Amino acid sequence: MSAASKKPRHIALDILCRVERGAYLDRLLDAQREHIRDPDGDLLQHLVRGTLTYRARLDYILTPYLKKPLSRQHAKLRNLLRLGAYQLQYLDRVPPYAVVSEAVILARHILGEPVAKLVNAVLRGVSENRKPVVFPDFDRDPVEYLAITTSHPRWLVALWIKRYGIDETRALCEFDNVQPALTIRPNALRTTSDVLCEQLAVEGIEAEFVAPDLLAVSHVGHLFQSRAYCDGLFSVQGAGAAMVVPLLDPQPGEAVLDLCSAPGGKATAMAERMKNRGFILATDLYSRRLEILKQNTHRLGVSCVYPLVVDARYLAVNRLFDRVLVDAPCSSLGILNHHPDLRWRECDIHGLARLQRALIERAADYVCPGGVLVYSTCT
Repeated sequence: MSAASKKPRHIALDILCRVERGAYLDRLLDAQREHIRDPDGDLLQHLVRGTLTYRARLDYILTPYLKKPLSRQHAKLRNLLRLGAYQLQYLDRVPPYAVVSEAVILARHILGEPVAKLVNAVLRGVSENRKPVVFPDFDRDPVEYLAITTSHPRWLVALWIKRYGIDETRALCEFDNVQPALTIRPNALRTTSDVLCEQLAVEGIEAEFVAPDLLAVSHVGHLFQSRAYCDGLFSVQGAGAAMVVPLLDPQPGEAVLDLCSAPGGKATAMAERMKNRGFILATDLYSRRLEILKQNTHRLGVSCVYPLVVDARYLAVNRLFDRVLVDAPCSSLGILNHHPDLRWRECDIHGLARLQRALIERAADYVCPGGVLVYSTCT
């Protein structure tokens, strides 16, 4: 069955299974942009991000209805149950009977009749609250309580409680579970914020200012099929990421080094700020990620960014730079609200810290006298 002919819930199930196998959510959703449009596009985003965000809580709710732990179930069954439970617990636009019915039909199609009967029994039980949920006791085990109720890895909750205390940890976990609006940065080479906002409105896309050069889009819908997108009038960029280039403040005609650049949101922002005049060396370890940067520079009309595949720790170029940006790889624990899949990935925090230090030390070698070095990371 082609992606174009699948319904959002079937695509969502495929994505959830692939994320479990190690794929990155954003890349999987990006790959669906051409195949699924408004309103199905919004529904797909909601289903996948919501199910991943609340995965631990959903597993806790589902477990009493199963003889075998979810971890020992077939991946498609496991994620189909999570998907159905998420809709029953958090979405009210679809009646519970319809949620159960669609899940059963999908289970029958991909896993067979016996599994479909199991899905029906489990989700009907969840829908009717046949086994009321009793969460862990907060006073006895605050780590387990917060890990389950806010759906975070136990190790992360324990780390945050040790570092910040229970109240701050609870606030951090609750913040992670609020999905932010998609934000876009107008391409200063081709438009202004006001003009872009007006053009999006003409195309039926609502956007509002959250900063002078940043717009929030409440419903993604057909944003990535819009004329404004195809004409390179904007880039997607988070509010935190959008703060970095103004701090670096590259000027027209300058030479800039952007380490760990892909997929290139900050590099293209620099080029726009520099009015496409100057030289930006954009390095990354992975050629496939630099291909995304090349596609973006072409769409945006950026001509002063030069990609280079290299391990930045061993960069060897015979020149210095006016400005250097180290947008270092990290655990992404500071942006879990943007990337719910990342909370379920194990990460080597100490190894990442060593890597970041090595990158900063290497970058410092390339800053010209009187130049600027900016170190940027969410974690």
